[in-house]
Amino acid sequence: MDESIVNGKSECQKLSKEQDTDAAIDNINRLPKAILEHILSFLPMVDAVKTSVLCKKWQYLWTSIPNVEFEEDSESERELFMNFVDRVLVLRGSSRIRRFYLACNVSHDASRINLWVSAAVQRNVEECFLDLSDVEGPFALPYCLFTSASLTNLELLVPGTLKLPSKILLPNLKHLMLIKITFLDEFSTEQLLSCPALKELIVEDCDWSYLRAVTIFTPTLKMLTIRDEDLESHLMDLHGCQVMICANNLESFSCTSPFLNDYYLNQSCSLVEAVIDVAEFPLSGSREAAYRISKLLQGMWSVKSLELSCKTIEVLASANELYNHLPVFGNLRSLNVGRLDLECGAVWGILHHSPHLESLEFREMIGLTSDDKENGCLLNPAPQCFVLHLKQIKIDDFIPSFEKIGVVKLLVEHAMVLETLTICYTGDPAESEMDKVFREELLKLPCGSKGCQIILS
Repeated sequence: MDESIVNGKSECQKLSKEQDTDAAIDNINRLPKAILEHILSFLPMVDAVKTSVLCKKWQYLWTSIPNVEFEEDSESERELFMNFVDRVLVLRGSSRIRRFYLACNVSHDASRINLWVSAAVQRNVEECFLDLSDVEGPFALPYCLFTSASLTNLELLVPGTLKLPSKILLPNLKHLMLIKITFLDEFSTEQLLSCPALKELIVEDCDWSYLRAVTIFTPTLKMLTIRDEDLESHLMDLHGCQVMICANNLESFSCTSPFLNDYYLNQSCSLVEAVIDVAEFPLSGSREAAYRISKLLQGMWSVKSLELSCKTIEVLASANELYNHLPVFGNLRSLNVGRLDLECGAVWGILHHSPHLESLEFREMIGLTSDDKENGCLLNPAPQCFVLHLKQIKIDDFIPSFEKIGVVKLLVEHAMVLETLTICYTGDPAESEMDKVFREELLKLPCGSKGCQIILS
């Protein structure tokens, strides 16, 4: 083939590609400014700034994107990062910031970082996320952050002592997350945790040891999560802090803690779901922890779905006398006790104090002895829910033994309206003859309810 013809075709294809590229760029440039800003908002800030060289229209487009994110790279030079943040905030002028995210070391630059936060607040920031490390001594964020009328979402990860202002007013804050913060005084902590419009509060691995008593008063609060899992033992005050939670519209409550703090729910008449999990800690299995969990349960009388972890049941078993202090869970429909121990006073008490319980789920169980007469006394008298309302029993990760099958037999014999018994069986029927024996024993269990269906999965 003639070489000139080949070169001609190649040039035509190259020209066609260039024209297609130019057309695509023209199409993008014709998009409304709001859409272009939305596209830029998905880019890291460094890349968004680089688009300023594309053409005149894009030169300052990045300065008006609503989401501003800065994350210090451990491999990058500190001063380059600091100067970049300074330049970006200056060049943006007064354009509004909807979401501000900052992740960096504080080190000796606290005042500079506070200027950045102040700049975001002055631009009516709605969502502010601060992930700060290398915090030295008591650290104070700018006062304007705690009096912002535009702020609706605030997340602070500050591993160290945070000095809060004496006056906090966040009238529109709806979501608050605090991680690894050491609270210094009760008055300012109460103000921060009791913002008037707050709907969701998450307090994770914070140090309460400087506080004796705190009240969280938030009538609008819907969801509360407390996690005390990653605390250093030398920071723990064994007397703890008394935390009173007054949130009469609270719907969801989750607490994972060694219960060195004393949490108490007051006026929680709207509670839908609750989870209590005891975190591993040298003293988390003490009777004091059991009494604190019992006190927390007393405030959950209105809950509809309750989950107690295996460790929680283990701790409660150390103080069997506590079942006398449990409230009547008149609304409780679903109960997951993690580990079923019918000899644990708290488990026995919850079953007897839940007259309308419809679903019971557990993962572990304590096997019974071979004495049928002694075992029969454990559910004599049977809880009211077993006679009138309990429709579903589910056992997860079931590892069969004759002792555990005895527990299942006792349950289904007394559940008079049971519809389904679901056993998630971890054994393999092909492994041994004993597995087959266990499965046959399970399938022929005598049920108190004639319509009960046994499902092995």
